[in-house]
Amino acid sequence: MRQRIIEHLPRAVGDSDALAPVRREQFLVYLMGPYRTFDVDALLPTDADVDTDAPSFASWDETSGEYAEDEVLRLLQETRDCLRDRGFNAFLAIDVGIPLEEMDAATQSIAFARASNATVFIAPQVGDNLGVGIEIGSVLEDLFSRGEMEGPAADVTPPERTRRVMVATEPTVRSAMLGAVQTRWDASVRTFTDAADCCRLCAQFCTHIQNEELYGSLDRID
Repeated sequence: MRQRIIEHLPRAVGDSDALAPVRREQFLVYLMGPYRTFDVDALLPTDADVDTDAPSFASWDETSGEYAEDEVLRLLQETRDCLRDRGFNAFLAIDVGIPLEEMDAATQSIAFARASNATVFIAPQVGDNLGVGIEIGSVLEDLFSRGEMEGPAADVTPPERTRRVMVATEPTVRSAMLGAVQTRWDASVRTFTDAADCCRLCAQFCTHIQNEELYGSLDRID
């Protein structure tokens, strides 16, 4: 999976979605974001057809003070681009472009985390925190309990795998899962105030993991 990601990211010249090459091509940073869950029955009239009348993600109410879907994606893309400007090979799942028919979204997240040097879950105040908890928990538990990292890190102990994961949240995010991120899995939780602060936190974390690979206790993944 590592090689597939690395080869796919710098796409052909002229591709409007192409990502420019980076200095640290072998240092993969997987950026994850939240998805919104909702109770369909609570949102639809009793006589509605769930197949045709269910709301799309784009129908989120911006007047509630929460991010809209496009703003969440923009935050993830800005953070990715900022990290890439600093030389890290950061990517989103949509940048790799694996069809869901080949691999479902949850399995992709686990595979990308296993293949990456660092994984960051960005959790702004948006949607239902259940979605945040499910995805964070599934990736961390895989790395902790049975997941196999790629490269030399495949043989390290579970805490060394989960130390490669950070959750960056807005201060208003509340979830019992965030406490478990530190107590059960020994991963990092940090808060950010805006897009620039988010990038700074992520860059600091990536630099820390890189230094731990080069000079500390983490095995290199390359």
